Amino acid sequence: MWFKKKKKTTPTVYTEEICQKCSEKKKRNFEEGDYIYRIGSNCKKCSDLTMINAIYGEYPIEKQKQSQEL
Repeated sequence: MWFKKKKKTTPTVYTEEICQKCSEKKKRNFEEGDYIYRIGSNCKKCSDLTMINAIYGEYPIEKQKQSQEL
């Protein structure tokens, strides 16, 4: 029995910011120095400060899995 070697893929890490005033959410790429509850950038909707509330990684979806689901 032959086994294929799994490809080592690294996840894309994202930071999620939420506005404290209008609850607008913004997802962006992770930057060095990000941490939970850090004050982020200004909200584009109401110009109030945002706060980082989540940092997570997502693996890319493989093309074979996508074609099987359709």
